[in-house]
Amino acid sequence: MESRKIEKITTLLLAVATVPLSLIHPDYEAVGIYRGCPLMGRLLYPFFHAGPLHAVLNAWCLVGIVFIYPITAWRMLLSYAVAVSVPSVLLQTTPTVGLSGMVFFLFGTLSFLVARRLYYQGWMAFYLTMGFLLPTTSGRLHLYCYLLGLAWAILNKPYTKK
Repeated sequence: MESRKIEKITTLLLAVATVPLSLIHPDYEAVGIYRGCPLMGRLLYPFFHAGPLHAVLNAWCLVGIVFIYPITAWRMLLSYAVAVSVPSVLLQTTPTVGLSGMVFFLFGTLSFLVARRLYYQGWMAFYLTMGFLLPTTSGRLHLYCYLLGLAWAILNKPYTKK
């Protein structure tokens, strides 16, 4: 089987599924994550988006990451687990939806795989800051997921003997 075929197909299916779901405007209280939300909201929020542009941008980021970098199926599952496990104290009182928690975790895990690390971290700092400045974006959720991805990258950084 081709290298990482399962990961690529799964990512494409996830991306293709989230865009049509963005055309549905469900009760975000039922499918979003927020302080005191039900378990179903925690589990479903990555798959729903505020609109088609939001879904396309999140799907594009996810597909780009998986197709360019060696993201395994286990790391994808871990990104989902981290995104849905964000502590309630970090959540807003209004519902949040979207794949961005998973994407930011994956961004964090790439910290030692990119060629221009300082440049990369500069852009990550910019994106995380924008999450705090834009009123409809959950900056705390993004930061939580990114920092856990960074911790994962540090713990899994290859050891080189000098």
